[in-house]
Amino acid sequence: MTAEDADKARKAIADLERIERLVTTVLVILGVGGLIFTAVNVTVFAKEHHVHWAIAWMLDPLVSVSLLAALFIDGKLSTHGYRPGGWPFALRWFAGLATWLMNCWGSLYPDAVFTGWPDRPDPAGLLLHSVIPVLVIFLAEAGAGYRKFAVSRKTIHLNTLSDWKDQEEARREADADEARRRAEAERADQEAERKRAADLAAEEKRAAIEAQKARDLADAEARRIRAESEAEARRAAQARADAEARRKADAEDEERRRVAAAEEARAAKEARELQARIDAENAERAARLAAEAKAHEAELERQRILAEAQATAMRTQAEAAAEAERLRAEAQIKAEEETREERRKAAEARRAATAETAAIPSAETTAKARKLSAVPQTRTAEPDDVRGAEAKRKQIEAATFEAAVLVLLDAAPTRKEFAARYGRGETWGRDRYADADKAMAEDADFAARVLAEAERRTDPATAHSA
Repeated sequence: MTAEDADKARKAIADLERIERLVTTVLVILGVGGLIFTAVNVTVFAKEHHVHWAIAWMLDPLVSVSLLAALFIDGKLSTHGYRPGGWPFALRWFAGLATWLMNCWGSLYPDAVFTGWPDRPDPAGLLLHSVIPVLVIFLAEAGAGYRKFAVSRKTIHLNTLSDWKDQEEARREADADEARRRAEAERADQEAERKRAADLAAEEKRAAIEAQKARDLADAEARRIRAESEAEARRAAQARADAEARRKADAEDEERRRVAAAEEARAAKEARELQARIDAENAERAARLAAEAKAHEAELERQRILAEAQATAMRTQAEAAAEAERLRAEAQIKAEEETREERRKAAEARRAATAETAAIPSAETTAKARKLSAVPQTRTAEPDDVRGAEAKRKQIEAATFEAAVLVLLDAAPTRKEFAARYGRGETWGRDRYADADKAMAEDADFAARVLAEAERRTDPATAHSA
């Protein structure tokens, strides 16, 4: 572990912390922006569903604040090793989905009739109101993954820094121990120097005493030498006799060495022959090991080919499964298209049956229907009459009749545009369309009047005279 590794770990920790702050900041900014963007739509949604305006505006901020709190708290606690559990996950998804549904309700069910799966949704409105909530939900989940990764990487780098600090501490302790050992060695050298000086002084004193003793011994030695010279002459004679005896002994020793050399040559020859046999056995063993190695390599190659064949089979199986899934999806899409076509044909059949039922009434009923068909123009032309309970009732009846005629002629505007003709809101127009569908299905007289008015408007002569 080096100081460069520790610096890299510190920089990596700083980068990860900046990324964590960036993720939290982006989530909060997106959440606040989503709050501002969705507040108006959710407030209108609440007002249209009979919530007073004084409290309708509180719905979206409360849901969005819950989501923002979960995102911000998860971001802060993740820096301390916190791992979000099931409840924070449920809170984030519930808040995000609630905001998304309240924004997209009008686009999912534009005719205000809940049918489970949306029958005629508004794709553009659904996309427009889904972008911000979906971004907040997905970025929140991605942020959780980013934080988990950042915390795990920070733990690794913190362990690196801890190891480096431990290493530095051990090095400092080792340097301190080395300094203490050097100081102790220097003190020991000084003490040894003092001891050598004392020993030298004592040695000089002993040398003087020994010199005196040497002189005394020299005199005694001279006397001893003279005595030994006399004895030496005697030993010389004895040495000559001994030399002759040694010569004979050396000849005998030479003969013994010759015999020993011959024995050593024979032993060396036998050793060379033994080494040759050992070398031959080693060569045979090496050849056998090489053959075994080749056999092992062949077995490994066979296993590799077998593994490749198994991988090819698994890949082929996966491709077949993917193709089966694709065919199943196409069959499902085709079935849904057939279901929608059957619904369309059923609606046309219902409309044709309604038209046949409406054709039975008499000419008097037809005339009465034509008279009532003029109500929308009269009511829209005289806005002062739309006052009072009776006027409102008549306006609703006229609007319901007009909506049925427009639907039968396939010229129906949007609910909002239709309601604007009467100075009303989108919910009021949606209710009139619903009333018109109900009256067409249950009231044969109403259906006859609507059919007559539709025929009158499509008749060129009648339309020209009108």
